[in-house]
Amino acid sequence: MRFAVNYSVPVVDLLRKKQIEIDYLKCPAWPDLVAEAQSIHPVYVHFPLSVGRDAGDAIDTETGQPPDWRKVERLLQQTGTRFVNVHLDSLRKDFPDIPAQTTDPAHVELLTERMVRTLESVADRFGAENVIAENDNDVGSRMLHPALYPSVIRRVVEETNCGFLFDLSHARLSAQTLGMDPCNYISGLPVKRMREIHVTGIQKFDGHWLDAARKHNLEVVDQLGGAWIDHMPMTDPDWECFAWALGQISGGVWSQPEIVAFEYGGVGGLFGALLDANVLAIQVPRLHAMIETAVAKLC
Repeated sequence: MRFAVNYSVPVVDLLRKKQIEIDYLKCPAWPDLVAEAQSIHPVYVHFPLSVGRDAGDAIDTETGQPPDWRKVERLLQQTGTRFVNVHLDSLRKDFPDIPAQTTDPAHVELLTERMVRTLESVADRFGAENVIAENDNDVGSRMLHPALYPSVIRRVVEETNCGFLFDLSHARLSAQTLGMDPCNYISGLPVKRMREIHVTGIQKFDGHWLDAARKHNLEVVDQLGGAWIDHMPMTDPDWECFAWALGQISGGVWSQPEIVAFEYGGVGGLFGALLDANVLAIQVPRLHAMIETAVAKLC
Protein backbone atom coordinates (compact mmCIF):
# COMPACT_ATOMS: atom_id res chain seq x y z
CA MET A 1 0.00 0.00 0.00
CA ARG A 2 1.42 3.33 -1.10
CA PHE A 3 0.55 6.53 0.78
CA ALA A 4 -0.59 9.68 -1.04
CA VAL A 5 -1.74 13.13 0.06
CA ASN A 6 -3.56 15.81 -1.92
CA TYR A 7 -1.13 18.22 -3.54
CA SER A 8 -0.93 21.61 -1.85
CA VAL A 9 1.76 24.20 -1.20
CA PRO A 10 1.90 23.34 2.54
CA VAL A 11 2.37 19.64 1.72
CA VAL A 12 5.25 20.52 -0.60
CA ASP A 13 6.82 22.71 2.10
CA LEU A 14 6.59 19.87 4.62
CA LEU A 15 8.18 17.47 2.13
CA ARG A 16 11.07 19.86 1.48
CA LYS A 17 11.62 20.23 5.23
CA LYS A 18 11.49 16.42 5.56
CA GLN A 19 8.73 16.72 8.15
CA ILE A 20 6.54 14.20 6.34
CA GLU A 21 7.09 11.08 4.25
CA ILE A 22 4.67 10.12 1.49
CA ASP A 23 4.91 8.03 -1.67
CA TYR A 24 2.84 10.25 -3.96
CA LEU A 25 1.36 13.67 -4.34
CA LYS A 26 -2.23 13.20 -5.51
CA CYS A 27 -2.89 15.81 -8.19
CA PRO A 28 -5.91 17.05 -10.13
CA ALA A 29 -5.72 16.57 -13.90
CA TRP A 30 -4.21 19.99 -14.54
CA PRO A 31 -1.15 19.58 -16.79
CA ASP A 32 0.77 22.63 -15.54
CA LEU A 33 0.27 21.72 -11.89
CA VAL A 34 1.15 18.08 -12.59
CA ALA A 35 4.40 19.15 -14.26
CA GLU A 36 5.26 21.40 -11.33
CA ALA A 37 4.47 18.68 -8.80
CA GLN A 38 6.51 16.10 -10.73
CA SER A 39 9.58 18.30 -10.40
CA ILE A 40 9.23 17.93 -6.63
CA HIS A 41 7.96 14.42 -5.91
CA PRO A 42 6.34 11.40 -7.61
CA VAL A 43 2.69 12.07 -8.44
CA TYR A 44 -0.43 10.34 -9.59
CA VAL A 45 -3.47 11.94 -11.17
CA HIS A 46 -7.06 11.88 -9.92
CA PHE A 47 -9.38 12.58 -12.85
CA PRO A 48 -12.65 14.60 -12.68
CA LEU A 49 -14.65 11.91 -14.48
CA SER A 50 -18.22 10.85 -13.81
CA VAL A 51 -20.39 8.08 -15.23
CA GLY A 52 -24.13 7.70 -15.06
CA ARG A 53 -25.22 11.04 -16.46
CA ASP A 54 -25.24 10.10 -20.14
CA ALA A 55 -25.63 6.77 -21.88
CA GLY A 56 -22.85 7.42 -24.39
CA ASP A 57 -19.72 8.38 -22.46
CA ALA A 58 -18.30 9.67 -19.22
CA ILE A 59 -18.45 13.36 -18.34
CA ASP A 60 -15.62 15.68 -17.31
CA THR A 61 -17.13 17.31 -14.23
CA GLU A 62 -14.88 20.37 -14.58
CA THR A 63 -16.14 21.20 -18.07
CA GLY A 64 -19.53 19.46 -18.12
CA GLN A 65 -18.52 17.94 -21.47
CA PRO A 66 -17.27 14.54 -22.66
CA PRO A 67 -13.66 14.04 -21.58
CA ASP A 68 -10.62 14.96 -23.63
CA TRP A 69 -9.35 11.39 -23.73
CA ARG A 70 -6.07 12.40 -25.37
CA LYS A 71 -5.35 14.61 -22.37
CA VAL A 72 -6.19 11.73 -20.02
CA GLU A 73 -3.89 9.39 -21.95
CA ARG A 74 -1.04 11.92 -21.91
CA LEU A 75 -1.30 12.39 -18.14
CA LEU A 76 -1.41 8.64 -17.56
CA GLN A 77 1.75 8.16 -19.59
CA GLN A 78 3.51 11.21 -18.17
CA THR A 79 2.97 10.26 -14.53
CA GLY A 80 2.70 6.48 -14.66
CA THR A 81 -0.71 6.74 -13.01
CA ARG A 82 -2.04 3.19 -12.69
CA PHE A 83 -5.80 3.71 -12.90
CA VAL A 84 -8.39 5.85 -14.63
CA ASN A 85 -10.81 6.76 -11.85
CA VAL A 86 -14.47 7.60 -12.36
CA HIS A 87 -17.20 8.67 -9.94
CA LEU A 88 -20.54 6.84 -9.91
CA ASP A 89 -23.13 9.62 -10.12
CA SER A 90 -26.80 10.03 -10.93
CA LEU A 91 -27.65 13.70 -10.54
CA ARG A 92 -31.10 15.10 -9.91
CA LYS A 93 -30.71 17.71 -12.64
CA ASP A 94 -30.12 15.01 -15.26
CA PHE A 95 -33.21 13.02 -14.29
CA PRO A 96 -35.81 15.67 -13.36
CA ASP A 97 -38.71 13.19 -13.59
CA ILE A 98 -37.24 10.83 -10.98
CA PRO A 99 -37.82 11.66 -7.28
CA ALA A 100 -34.55 11.99 -5.37
CA GLN A 101 -35.44 9.34 -2.80
CA THR A 102 -37.13 6.96 -5.21
CA THR A 103 -37.26 3.27 -4.36
CA ASP A 104 -39.19 2.36 -7.51
CA PRO A 105 -37.46 -0.73 -8.97
CA ALA A 106 -37.87 0.67 -12.47
CA HIS A 107 -36.02 3.84 -11.52
CA VAL A 108 -33.28 1.90 -9.75
CA GLU A 109 -32.84 -0.34 -12.79
CA LEU A 110 -32.72 2.63 -15.18
CA LEU A 111 -30.05 4.44 -13.15
CA THR A 112 -28.02 1.27 -12.63
CA GLU A 113 -28.05 0.42 -16.33
CA ARG A 114 -27.04 3.97 -17.19
CA MET A 115 -24.00 3.73 -14.91
CA VAL A 116 -23.10 0.28 -16.23
CA ARG A 117 -23.24 1.39 -19.87
CA THR A 118 -21.20 4.56 -19.38
CA LEU A 119 -18.63 2.80 -17.21
CA GLU A 120 -18.32 0.09 -19.86
CA SER A 121 -17.45 2.77 -22.40
CA VAL A 122 -14.47 3.80 -20.25
CA ALA A 123 -13.50 0.17 -19.64
CA ASP A 124 -13.62 -0.55 -23.38
CA ARG A 125 -11.18 2.30 -23.97
CA PHE A 126 -8.63 1.55 -21.23
CA GLY A 127 -9.33 -2.03 -20.18
CA ALA A 128 -11.51 -2.89 -17.18
CA GLU A 129 -8.41 -3.82 -15.15
CA ASN A 130 -7.21 -0.20 -15.48
CA VAL A 131 -10.47 1.51 -14.43
CA ILE A 132 -11.68 2.09 -10.86
CA ALA A 133 -15.15 3.32 -9.91
CA GLU A 134 -15.57 5.51 -6.83
CA ASN A 135 -18.59 5.61 -4.52
CA ASP A 136 -19.91 9.15 -4.11
CA ASN A 137 -22.05 10.94 -1.51
CA ASP A 138 -24.87 13.48 -1.48
CA VAL A 139 -23.41 16.60 0.12
CA GLY A 140 -25.42 19.48 -1.32
CA SER A 141 -28.50 17.33 -2.06
CA ARG A 142 -27.53 16.84 -5.70
CA MET A 143 -27.78 13.07 -6.04
CA LEU A 144 -30.52 10.56 -6.70
CA HIS A 145 -30.37 8.12 -3.81
CA PRO A 146 -30.21 4.87 -5.84
CA ALA A 147 -26.68 5.88 -6.92
CA LEU A 148 -25.70 5.65 -3.24
CA TYR A 149 -27.13 2.16 -2.66
CA PRO A 150 -24.40 -0.40 -1.88
CA SER A 151 -26.24 -2.99 -3.99
CA VAL A 152 -26.18 -0.66 -7.00
CA ILE A 153 -22.50 0.23 -6.58
CA ARG A 154 -21.60 -3.45 -6.21
CA ARG A 155 -23.59 -4.42 -9.29
CA VAL A 156 -22.04 -1.68 -11.45
CA VAL A 157 -18.50 -2.63 -10.43
CA GLU A 158 -19.06 -6.37 -10.81
CA GLU A 159 -20.94 -6.23 -14.13
CA THR A 160 -18.24 -4.06 -15.72
CA ASN A 161 -15.40 -6.05 -14.10
CA CYS A 162 -13.76 -2.79 -13.01
CA GLY A 163 -11.97 -2.14 -9.75
CA PHE A 164 -13.39 -0.24 -6.80
CA LEU A 165 -12.10 3.06 -5.46
CA PHE A 166 -13.44 3.01 -1.92
CA ASP A 167 -13.96 6.46 -0.41
CA LEU A 168 -14.45 5.72 3.28
CA SER A 169 -15.83 9.16 4.13
CA HIS A 170 -18.26 9.09 1.21
CA ALA A 171 -19.55 5.75 2.48
CA ARG A 172 -20.08 7.06 6.00
CA LEU A 173 -21.92 10.14 4.72
CA SER A 174 -24.04 8.06 2.34
CA ALA A 175 -24.99 5.72 5.18
CA GLN A 176 -26.10 8.79 7.13
CA THR A 177 -28.14 10.04 4.15
CA LEU A 178 -29.86 6.67 3.75
CA GLY A 179 -30.38 6.12 7.47
CA MET A 180 -28.18 3.02 7.51
CA ASP A 181 -25.60 1.75 9.97
CA PRO A 182 -22.18 2.62 8.46
CA CYS A 183 -20.74 -0.87 8.95
CA ASN A 184 -23.78 -2.48 7.34
CA TYR A 185 -23.57 0.00 4.47
CA ILE A 186 -19.88 -0.70 3.88
CA SER A 187 -20.40 -4.48 4.06
CA GLY A 188 -22.58 -4.23 0.96
CA LEU A 189 -19.91 -2.48 -1.11
CA PRO A 190 -17.53 -4.39 -3.45
CA VAL A 191 -14.63 -4.17 -1.00
CA LYS A 192 -13.06 -7.35 -2.40
CA ARG A 193 -12.44 -5.43 -5.63
CA MET A 194 -10.86 -2.41 -3.90
CA ARG A 195 -7.78 -0.99 -5.61
CA GLU A 196 -7.56 2.38 -3.84
CA ILE A 197 -8.98 3.88 -0.66
CA HIS A 198 -9.54 7.52 0.30
CA VAL A 199 -9.69 8.78 3.86
CA THR A 200 -10.56 12.20 5.30
CA GLY A 201 -12.11 13.65 8.39
CA ILE A 202 -15.82 14.41 8.55
CA GLN A 203 -16.92 17.54 10.39
CA LYS A 204 -19.88 19.87 10.52
CA PHE A 205 -19.42 22.84 8.23
CA ASP A 206 -20.12 25.64 10.68
CA GLY A 207 -18.33 27.92 13.13
CA HIS A 208 -14.62 28.25 12.39
CA TRP A 209 -14.91 26.42 9.06
CA LEU A 210 -17.79 28.54 7.86
CA ASP A 211 -15.89 31.72 8.76
CA ALA A 212 -12.79 30.50 6.90
CA ALA A 213 -14.83 29.82 3.75
CA ARG A 214 -16.59 33.19 3.94
CA LYS A 215 -13.24 34.97 3.96
CA HIS A 216 -12.64 33.46 0.52
CA ASN A 217 -16.09 34.49 -0.79
CA LEU A 218 -16.92 30.92 -1.77
CA GLU A 219 -20.34 30.31 -3.31
CA VAL A 220 -20.70 26.94 -1.55
CA VAL A 221 -20.99 28.61 1.86
CA ASP A 222 -24.75 29.05 1.71
CA GLN A 223 -25.26 25.62 0.14
CA LEU A 224 -23.17 23.66 2.65
CA GLY A 225 -23.56 25.69 5.84
CA GLY A 226 -24.47 23.35 8.68
CA ALA A 227 -23.90 20.18 6.64
CA TRP A 228 -21.56 17.34 7.56
CA ILE A 229 -18.78 17.30 4.96
CA ASP A 230 -15.62 15.36 4.23
CA HIS A 231 -12.16 16.58 3.16
CA MET A 232 -11.69 17.86 6.72
CA PRO A 233 -9.05 17.19 9.41
CA MET A 234 -9.34 13.85 11.19
CA THR A 235 -11.10 13.71 14.55
CA ASP A 236 -11.38 10.81 17.02
CA PRO A 237 -14.27 9.04 15.21
CA ASP A 238 -12.33 9.33 11.93
CA TRP A 239 -9.20 7.81 13.44
CA GLU A 240 -11.26 4.98 14.88
CA CYS A 241 -12.92 4.31 11.54
CA PHE A 242 -9.62 4.33 9.67
CA ALA A 243 -8.06 1.95 12.19
CA TRP A 244 -11.03 -0.38 11.69
CA ALA A 245 -10.64 -0.15 7.91
CA LEU A 246 -6.94 -1.04 8.12
CA GLY A 247 -7.88 -3.98 10.30
CA GLN A 248 -10.31 -5.19 7.63
CA ILE A 249 -7.51 -4.96 5.06
CA SER A 250 -4.79 -6.61 7.15
CA GLY A 251 -7.26 -9.30 8.20
CA GLY A 252 -8.05 -10.16 4.58
CA VAL A 253 -11.73 -9.18 4.82
CA TRP A 254 -11.15 -6.48 2.18
CA SER A 255 -8.67 -6.59 -0.66
CA GLN A 256 -5.39 -4.73 -0.24
CA PRO A 257 -5.44 -1.38 -2.07
CA GLU A 258 -2.47 -0.15 -4.04
CA ILE A 259 -2.90 3.41 -2.74
CA VAL A 260 -4.21 4.95 0.47
CA ALA A 261 -4.89 8.66 -0.12
CA PHE A 262 -5.44 11.34 2.50
CA GLU A 263 -7.68 13.90 0.81
CA TYR A 264 -7.42 16.77 3.25
CA GLY A 265 -6.34 20.00 1.56
CA GLY A 266 -5.77 20.84 -2.05
CA VAL A 267 -5.50 23.76 -4.42
CA GLY A 268 -8.02 26.61 -4.43
CA GLY A 269 -11.74 26.54 -3.70
CA LEU A 270 -13.07 25.00 -0.51
CA PHE A 271 -10.14 22.57 -0.19
CA GLY A 272 -7.63 25.41 -0.12
CA ALA A 273 -9.75 27.63 2.13
CA LEU A 274 -9.95 24.99 4.87
CA LEU A 275 -6.31 23.92 4.71
CA ASP A 276 -4.16 24.19 7.85
CA ALA A 277 -0.47 23.32 7.51
CA ASN A 278 -0.24 22.47 11.21
CA VAL A 279 -2.94 19.81 10.76
CA LEU A 280 -0.96 18.25 7.93
CA ALA A 281 2.26 18.26 9.96
CA ILE A 282 0.54 16.28 12.73
CA GLN A 283 -1.87 14.03 10.89
CA VAL A 284 0.15 12.93 7.84
CA PRO A 285 2.88 11.22 9.95
CA ARG A 286 0.22 9.56 12.11
CA LEU A 287 -1.54 8.17 9.04
CA HIS A 288 1.77 7.03 7.57
CA ALA A 289 2.64 5.15 10.76
CA MET A 290 -0.76 3.43 10.82
CA ILE A 291 -0.38 2.32 7.21
CA GLU A 292 3.14 0.99 7.80
CA THR A 293 1.87 -1.04 10.76
CA ALA A 294 -0.92 -2.51 8.63
CA VAL A 295 1.51 -3.38 5.84
CA ALA A 296 3.79 -5.14 8.33
CA LYS A 297 0.87 -7.34 9.38
CA LEU A 298 0.31 -8.30 5.74
CA CYS A 299 3.88 -9.49 5.25
